[in-house]
Amino acid sequence: MKKQSKTGRDSPPAEQGAIIKQKKGLTRVALVYPNTYKTGMSSLGFQRVYHLINQEPSVACERVFLADPGSKNPGIKSCESNLPLDRFDVILFSISFENDFINLVQLLKESGIPLRSSDRNHIHPLVAAGGIACFLNPEPIAPFIDFFLLGEAECLVPEFFDLFQDRKNRTDLLTSLEQQMEGAYVPARHPPFSGSKIKVRFLENLDHVQTHTCVLTKQTAFKDKFLVEIFKGCPHGCRFCTAGFIYRPPRIYPTENIFQAMEKAVGRTDKIGLVSSAILDHPDIAAICEYGRQKGFSLSFSSLRADKLDDQTIDLLSHARVKTATIAPEAGSERMRRIINKQMTRQDIFQAVVKLVEKNILNLRLYFMIGLPFETDADVTAIVTLTREIKELFLKASRKQKRMGTITLSINPFVPKPATPFQWIALADDDTLRHRAGIIRQGLKKISNVTVNISSLKTARISAILSLGDKKTADVLETAYKHGWAYAFRLHQTYCRQIIYNRKLPPPMPEPSDTGSHLSDIPALPWDFLDQGISGQFLVKEWHRAGQKKQSAACPMINCKDCRICRQ
Repeated sequence: MKKQSKTGRDSPPAEQGAIIKQKKGLTRVALVYPNTYKTGMSSLGFQRVYHLINQEPSVACERVFLADPGSKNPGIKSCESNLPLDRFDVILFSISFENDFINLVQLLKESGIPLRSSDRNHIHPLVAAGGIACFLNPEPIAPFIDFFLLGEAECLVPEFFDLFQDRKNRTDLLTSLEQQMEGAYVPARHPPFSGSKIKVRFLENLDHVQTHTCVLTKQTAFKDKFLVEIFKGCPHGCRFCTAGFIYRPPRIYPTENIFQAMEKAVGRTDKIGLVSSAILDHPDIAAICEYGRQKGFSLSFSSLRADKLDDQTIDLLSHARVKTATIAPEAGSERMRRIINKQMTRQDIFQAVVKLVEKNILNLRLYFMIGLPFETDADVTAIVTLTREIKELFLKASRKQKRMGTITLSINPFVPKPATPFQWIALADDDTLRHRAGIIRQGLKKISNVTVNISSLKTARISAILSLGDKKTADVLETAYKHGWAYAFRLHQTYCRQIIYNRKLPPPMPEPSDTGSHLSDIPALPWDFLDQGISGQFLVKEWHRAGQKKQSAACPMINCKDCRICRQ
């Protein structure tokens, strides 16, 4: 039965599409997004899992979120029935970002559930976790979790609940998951360094899949916007980015599936957001946009590449009354963009800027990183130079509009991520990052209409320990929850410095005849027990190409055998 949900927050949000099952004897599953309602309900992946689990006839899935800061009613209860978290049969954390790991600790602690899996027994709910943060590196939270489901939910949800219904005894279930279910990782039953790999599971294709908003509410980052995913992954292979590697090869939603998903928004909202890491790489993007316009929808896009911004796309942005466009050069110099494989030239950026202003899109947000591998001060100075040049173009184009917009720079320290060619790299030290942030601040401080926002170094350190850590990171997380991050870094100083700042030596460049056997000689990374599909040898090759300042072609999205990932 579907109706508006109830919630334990201060004021229930108006929702369309919440699912409430009241039949007796159902397995009660708490799907937990370890952040606030607004953040969690903005996640299309979270909404997709909610819908999938509720398709199971014997299961009632309810949503649970972290209480809003300053909430007068902060109890950890479900949206659908106000049921406390510790009253569910299964708690499934859906985790998109490593920095939410500490919120998982808070949610379990405040619900009275023992934090460590080893301290729980048959009277406690089963505690599980999934989501991209987990199938990149689950180890920092592994001591807290009874089992992980690693990969895409469509592959895992039906199989898990079949096993669950057959084996409700906790011990038998965990044993069966580890031994029988591909993609299930039970930390207590998986010996470290055993050589046994856990396969992360992905759909072979999206022929029968639609991924779209299920519950529509104003209380998200997108308001009443109906989101539709059109493309999974990214073909461009930027070497710092997980999306270009973990989801190889990118998969395209059939155009008809997208049309059907858009139809489900009719009568519910007039706004549709197209979602992907590479929106404009969908071969039928023009037809998709035209279909949306014919249906009377205002369209917006989650991300756009400057080298793909043609007149038609910018017309769509203007028609949707978009006032701010985002471009992510990531680096200021052509040299650094070759190193990170960002195939975007200065000319691409300049042409996009002029076209945007001509269509009355007068505000621009630019994303850059500092602390990248092989970066020099000259590369950071190039961010200043590029921004100044963009400002000049902005000024010339804006004169015709008789209005001047703003340019906002978002500067983020580079944090290495698992399953990328930069996974062996250390976070740049604080002195280096402060110095390079200072170059940007100093170079742009007197430039009008330019705002510089630089992410904190503390946030970068937290992201690094949670991205790169092993099971000992759980001790750091528990300390941070009790006493704050500053104290946690001091108490665990030696360990944290080793994880964050010690560079793991990448292996030598493989010979053409090398089968990959040399990879066994490399010190293990915490996530090496995962089979994420992509060849370690391919990542090594890409690391060395970065050092040689060589760009690599985009993924051809065919079975080319180069990176070994084409869902063999």
